[in-house]
Amino acid sequence: MHYAHYQDITQPYDLVCLSPHLDDAALSCAGELLAARHAGLRTLVITVCTSIPPVSATYSALAVEFHREWGLDEAQAVTTRLGEDGRAMAILGVDDVWLNLDDAIYRMPGHYNSRETLFAMPHASDTLADQLSHILRELMPVLGQARWLIPARVGMHVDHLNVFAAAQAVLTPATISLYEEVPYALTPEWITQRQQMFNSTIDLVPMGPYIAAKIAAIHCYASQMDALFGDGTTMPAQITEYHRHLGHGTPVERRYRLIH
Repeated sequence: MHYAHYQDITQPYDLVCLSPHLDDAALSCAGELLAARHAGLRTLVITVCTSIPPVSATYSALAVEFHREWGLDEAQAVTTRLGEDGRAMAILGVDDVWLNLDDAIYRMPGHYNSRETLFAMPHASDTLADQLSHILRELMPVLGQARWLIPARVGMHVDHLNVFAAAQAVLTPATISLYEEVPYALTPEWITQRQQMFNSTIDLVPMGPYIAAKIAAIHCYASQMDALFGDGTTMPAQITEYHRHLGHGTPVERRYRLIH
């Protein structure tokens, strides 16, 4: 089920994935989501930055650069990505909702106008964490005792940092697992940097037979393949090697639980 608005959610869930963008859930959590659903658990993906900027919006040079990489024009960039996400969620078989908050490249084009500012600490006037915190507080009584998957901030993307901050401010720490964000997690140096920044225990979540379905879900984001993986045709091999390496031959997804 795709919810038109988060306030339409009226039932509890067992597992909730908080996805900053239209691909993070599939890239980083598809194996666990598929395994949970097939085990009979109620699964929900909440995708944060999904709003469609007005056609009259003034795009930053960075947004224009990204649109060019994706092979999409400004008028269709986000709507195309929403369609890709819908197809991926159908493969995962999860319920999902788009929060329709602004992506950094549209939210603050005057500041997030370079890769250096996009992969850095949030600007002091950035309100995304506050907006998301408000929504999460509304959802908490509805979603019950769900376990939450939230970004570990590998790669230091500003939207991931904001989503983590909101989740940490609202959610019960014992219910949170952090997921490594693909494709950043494919770079060992970024994993090492992130692991050094928090005290945690590691969980390896078996993917069972679901790696092929994960790859199929990722394939839905056709506009993102080259930007994410350098050469989109190598994506299946990169994903397979990464997950098998984590599990010493058996595909797994890696999670972190913070120690307080």
